[in-house]
Amino acid sequence: MKTIAWAIALAACSFVRLAAAVDMPSAILRDPPIDKAIPASGQALQIRSHGEAMNAMVYLPAGQGPHPIALLLHGFPGNEQNLDLAQAMRRAGWAVITFHYRGSWGSAGTFSFDGVGEDAAAVIAWARDPAIAQRLRLDPQRMVVAGHSMGGYVAAQLCATQAPLLGCVLIAPWDLSSDARLVKGASAAERERIAREDFNDVDGRLTGMTASQVVDILATQGQRWQLAKFAPGMAKHPTMLVLAARDADADKALDLLPALKGEQARSLKVETIDTDHSFNDHRIALQSTVLQWLATLPGAPKPR
Repeated sequence: MKTIAWAIALAACSFVRLAAAVDMPSAILRDPPIDKAIPASGQALQIRSHGEAMNAMVYLPAGQGPHPIALLLHGFPGNEQNLDLAQAMRRAGWAVITFHYRGSWGSAGTFSFDGVGEDAAAVIAWARDPAIAQRLRLDPQRMVVAGHSMGGYVAAQLCATQAPLLGCVLIAPWDLSSDARLVKGASAAERERIAREDFNDVDGRLTGMTASQVVDILATQGQRWQLAKFAPGMAKHPTMLVLAARDADADKALDLLPALKGEQARSLKVETIDTDHSFNDHRIALQSTVLQWLATLPGAPKPR
C-alpha cells in the first residue's frame, strides 16, 4: 500500500510540475488553503427582477474579504452553465454569482431576449446594494462580467452600459442578428426544420418560448440584437474574447471584432481554441485562458 501511495504522490507532483511549466493557474491545480474561521461556502438564493424571483447561486471564497465579484452568465437556454469555470474562479479568489433568467429553469416570469439583459442588470444592482455586499463580503467596486453564448451577448450589453467594471469576458458570444439573417428568408418548412434541429434543447426549459417561436422571433426581430452595437461602450473596458474554432459563424464575433478595433478598444485580447461551442474537449484550456487574463486586471485577487 505504501508503494501505491508513493506512486500516486509522485504522479501528482509530476502533474503540478508539468502544469507549472505551461503556466497553468494554481486555481486549476489545487484547492486553496482552508480558513476555519470563514471557510469557502455557497449560498442558494433568489434575486428579483421586475418583481419576479430568479434562482441564483453565489460561490464565496474563504476569508473575510471583501471579495471581487464575477458575474457568470449562461447561454440559451442554459443547459451548459460552465460551473467548472465558476468553481475555478472561486478558487482564484472571486465571489462568483450565477443565476437563471426570468422564465428559465424554474425562475419565475416569462423568458424573452430583451429580458435577459434586464435580469443581468438587476443582479448587478443587487450585488451593489451595500447591505447585500456587507452580508456576503462582496466588493462591488471590483466586478467583472463573463458570459457564454447568449450570456456573451448579455455580457457585451453590460460591458457597454454598466460602470464601473474591471473587465468583460465573452466566451463564444452569440450574435443573434447573425442567425436572424439566416432564417429571415426561410420558408415555414425550413424554419420548422431549423427549430427541430438547431434549437432542439429549448422546449420544456423555458416559460413563454418554444423552439419554433425562437426561429420566428429571430426572423422578425433578430436584427435588433446586434452584438457589434455594443462596441463603443465595450471599448472603454478591458475585454477578452474566447472563441471556438469549430463553432458556428454566429458565435465567432465576426462583426464585433472589427467594430471593437474601429473603436480603438482600450484593451482587447482574443484567444481562439480548437474546440466546439461548449468547449467540450477543452474545458481546462477554457479555465486556464480565462483565469490567466483575469489575473492581469487591476484589483484582481492575489494568487493563494
